[in-house]
Amino acid sequence: MNRISQTFLFSIFSCVAPLAAQAAEHDLRVTAKKGSSLWYTQESKQEQALDMGGQQMDMGNTTTYTMFATVKDVDEKGQLVVEAKIIRIKGTMTIPMMGDIEFDSADAAPAKAGEEPADEGGEMGAPDFDAIGRGMTSLAGATFVAKVDPFGKVQSMDGVDKVLSAARKKAGGMGAQMLGASLNDSAMERLVSCAFGSLPDKPVAVGGSWERNEDGKSSRMQVANKMKLTLAKIDANSFEVTATGTIEKPSAEAGAAKDGEGEQDAQTREMLAKMKIENGKITGSTRISRQDGFMIESSSVMSMDLTLPSPMGGDMQIAQKNTTVTKRTTEAEATPKKAEAPKEAAKDAPKEAAKEAGK
Repeated sequence: MNRISQTFLFSIFSCVAPLAAQAAEHDLRVTAKKGSSLWYTQESKQEQALDMGGQQMDMGNTTTYTMFATVKDVDEKGQLVVEAKIIRIKGTMTIPMMGDIEFDSADAAPAKAGEEPADEGGEMGAPDFDAIGRGMTSLAGATFVAKVDPFGKVQSMDGVDKVLSAARKKAGGMGAQMLGASLNDSAMERLVSCAFGSLPDKPVAVGGSWERNEDGKSSRMQVANKMKLTLAKIDANSFEVTATGTIEKPSAEAGAAKDGEGEQDAQTREMLAKMKIENGKITGSTRISRQDGFMIESSSVMSMDLTLPSPMGGDMQIAQKNTTVTKRTTEAEATPKKAEAPKEAAKDAPKEAAKEAGK
């Protein structure tokens, strides 16, 4: 009977061991503790190229939120109570044939008591740019509470309706329509859920995948996002999840207007109902800390080609791309610094004081 040498066995086990370790499954549920907090920013950039019967134009917007989230409680099932505060909001909008809008809550003048949004009866019903800026910057300082499940999905929110209602009023009727993708529940959900990532409800090994399907999460237009998420890598400090997916038109039931979208007029609703979506794609990645359970950095790109009825007659084509980047920051970086007194004035202050004393 031949004996198997120890050297041969060792060589076999040394090859198998790394494979076994790689195949180990990991429980990736949210591990953020009660009392923990995160400062972070989220920048969303939307680009649209429109073709209306041969007339081409570009439009788009970029919005950056600075956020502070605190885990107020964690129950025995791992459900989190998260208090989210919008620290700052700034951005730009480009509207064809109308101009550009810029806003920054750090520079915004405080609203006057009883201030009402401006009338929107300008030429051809042009929106009030100042009102749109006030609507967006009014979100700064808003605080709301979200319940988040152990896998990073927002289950409910409290305090959002009042905040969004006030912002829509400040933006004015047409402004509220234009800001439909920003002033709704889905936008606020994204601001919270991005702090934790989209996690699997079962342990997975590196290379393992799970699905996450969402309706109406990427734009003012009702769409269905179908994503495949994969655990790409993991070590003692962090793990990375990659995402690929498609963007499709949802069922009629899923595509019904949600809170904050009731401002759409009949013509807009009819256009969106007849909309066709082609080439809808999603790609992205998120890196999450294993030390505190919060997101470290995240990025995603969504693109699609739309065809819908044109108000001018016929159809119009829209090539749309949304890029979102979320990353950690610090309180010092997140909090706008107060303007310093001019150096010359500060230097001359003692001299002026001495003159006054000598009089």
